[in-house]
Amino acid sequence: MSSGESSARELVVYVVVFAIFYALFQWVPSLWAEVLTAWSSSAAMNALGMSSSYGIHRGLVSLSLASGVRPVHVYIVRECSAIHVLGVVLGLVVPLRAPWTRKAVGAALGSALIYALNVARVVATVTLTGYDVPPFTWLVSSPTVETYHYPISFLFGVVGVVATVLAMDRLALPELGNLLARLPSTLAAALSRRNKH
Repeated sequence: MSSGESSARELVVYVVVFAIFYALFQWVPSLWAEVLTAWSSSAAMNALGMSSSYGIHRGLVSLSLASGVRPVHVYIVRECSAIHVLGVVLGLVVPLRAPWTRKAVGAALGSALIYALNVARVVATVTLTGYDVPPFTWLVSSPTVETYHYPISFLFGVVGVVATVLAMDRLALPELGNLLARLPSTLAAALSRRNKH
């Protein structure tokens, strides 16, 4: 077996394990993660001098901001908890060929960064909605949560995932960066071999 075939087979195994972890985290109960997100976001806003609270009513987790120009009340749903991104982190780490101790450190680091970035994302969205913050208020006079939710989520999603993967690679798992760097050439070689047959 050539190294190209080995790399292609390794990539297939990696993708299958990644997909299994991602799918499993779609089914993991998320109420605990929603509560943790709301509690942490409320605590962060209160620490910054705002008036915030969170609650659970009939299985729905809410987060409120009472200070500011306008009150804000949002529900923290599964997607707001970033639990599915934890599945992505584990899916990236577990199939790597690396010692389990470094995998554990990488997974813990990635999870902590995703958690912190997610709380910052929720706080930024709620705060910008509740307060008139220039230059945003020059563009939008009566913002809603949706005004900020999608652009902030996109920004944190792209930049946050890149920063998290880079931190995991540099601080704990250089195998992750090596695999991701090899990915384009491995795919190209596999497709080239497939087209020749």
